[in-house]
Amino acid sequence: MPHRNRVLPTGEIVAASYRGAWMGNRGGPISEKSGRRQWASVHWIYCQLDFNGRERVFRQPGRRYTELFFFDEAVALAAGHRPCGECQHRRLVEYKAAAFDAAVSVDVVDSVLHRERSVLVYAEVGGLSAGTFVRHDGELVLLWHGAAYAWDRDRGYTESTPPAASTRVLVLTPESTRRALSAGFAVDPRPDAGR
Repeated sequence: MPHRNRVLPTGEIVAASYRGAWMGNRGGPISEKSGRRQWASVHWIYCQLDFNGRERVFRQPGRRYTELFFFDEAVALAAGHRPCGECQHRRLVEYKAAAFDAAVSVDVVDSVLHRERSVLVYAEVGGLSAGTFVRHDGELVLLWHGAAYAWDRDRGYTESTPPAASTRVLVLTPESTRRALSAGFAVDPRPDAGR
């Protein structure tokens, strides 16, 4: 039975069978029960699975991290996480420079992202960058260079008909991350992984 530690593009934590390409943290252990607060701090990061040969003991007593897993980087970003400052230092600098300013502190970045995670935003598809997740016709959809991929926690990505540029959709990816994507912050989704 899968553990409840996989993150959807909506930020919700669920039990799912997919193997994550990235690990994440929300500042410490969280409730195993759905409906409870799903974060221990506003510092939501995503990390490499392997870094400097470190080995983690899964669900180790006394752990100070959340042990979350993301299908891919696009899902991590849509869920409101940012690159880790340790295992992805260069990526964090790129993210900050693209979304804010390279000199801005991670505390500022994290407080802005935390605020953005709680705001519902609707926008026209034509104004959204590649790598943005939206909700369209009841599906979670990754917009990717003129293509669209419906995402499902059990199947991964399936090719979908792109919404028309004038279609208004609920945008899941936070505004700061969309700004980074627009400025050239490269994201590496895995649209072929679910097929």
